[in-house]
Amino acid sequence: MSTKKIKILWLDLWQIAEQEAWLSDMAAKGWELTKITRLTAHFKKAEPQKIIYKTDILKEPINQNSDRMEQNEQAGWKYVASRGHLHFFRNNFDSSVKEIHTDPIHQAETVKILNISLKTRAYFIALLTLIGAALSVFMLTLDPVKNYLNDEFLSPIIQIFIFIGVNLLILKGLFHLKKLMKVLQSNKRISPDSNFRKKYLLNKLIGLSVIMFFAVIFIYQLSKLGNSTLSNSFPPIPKGELPVIQIKDFTNGNNHKPYFNNKNNNRDNFYFESSSILVPKQYELNQLVEVKGEKWENGSGPYRPSLTSRQYIALNEVLAKRLMQHLIDREEELQSGNASFPETTAFDELVVLENSILSRKGHVIYYVTYYGKEPVEKVINAMELLISD
Repeated sequence: MSTKKIKILWLDLWQIAEQEAWLSDMAAKGWELTKITRLTAHFKKAEPQKIIYKTDILKEPINQNSDRMEQNEQAGWKYVASRGHLHFFRNNFDSSVKEIHTDPIHQAETVKILNISLKTRAYFIALLTLIGAALSVFMLTLDPVKNYLNDEFLSPIIQIFIFIGVNLLILKGLFHLKKLMKVLQSNKRISPDSNFRKKYLLNKLIGLSVIMFFAVIFIYQLSKLGNSTLSNSFPPIPKGELPVIQIKDFTNGNNHKPYFNNKNNNRDNFYFESSSILVPKQYELNQLVEVKGEKWENGSGPYRPSLTSRQYIALNEVLAKRLMQHLIDREEELQSGNASFPETTAFDELVVLENSILSRKGHVIYYVTYYGKEPVEKVINAMELLISD
């Protein structure tokens, strides 16, 4: 059986009465406090005993307050450990001295030290929150398309939630200390909190939920990184039908063959599937072919049309509409041209730019970029045939 135990301190720094009651409860169960940090409490196995734990609040470390230490020890209080400005002392349950401070008004002054420290921290964190929130919003607007396809919205959103959570935690502490000071200033003592177990379990539940949330996000991001690292960056194009249009769907595929600028990889001809939270199904095909015996219209060289064909299936139609608009905006910026909107009955939306065609049917987006001689009408017809299959 282990003679030592380390437990996470699920009680906030300012929950003074709750910490005192919890440590006394641990002693009654046979675990005596030996050390305490901001996050953990260390115990050693001992005989179950009734111990009173009380806190003294000092701005400086306890070893710089030898007079206060001596004063407390003379009153029967033995120093045990410190947690920030809180310094924990213990006394026997049957001792006639039940409080470190005989004067609640004086104790209120010591609590005020903790309140001032927390206020200073609150101002600093509030400033950081404003700066962090502004940067997070800016990151969200850098490339909206990546927020949908690559989950790049996760990091800024998590940062915003962290800032909000820290601010709420500090506000909670300030309200708690204000209430505590009001009790002491009315010449009443801090009484042991009989509800410490309920508060401890509530804080534990919230803490574990937050840890679980971040663990899931971390594992999700790690799995995506692992998949992209382990998988072939440019997987070869599989044979057979695909969920996106191919060059052969709107040209005579018998007289062309795949062309590779670099014979050592598939960078010019590849097909891959991916996913994200908002767009769980994503398909992309890249093709570069050479047409035998043909040249570009200006005679600049062999005719080598290229195609990038994508299909994005969003979670719902609302997300698909927003993604569609972001794709149109990006294409207009890249191609420095205005979009046209041909009438269509096959799609809910159809947009044509100089080298790109975007269409949407419900929550499915078809996005094609083509450089070649074939007219745009042929490409659109191939897209219509794809959704009719």
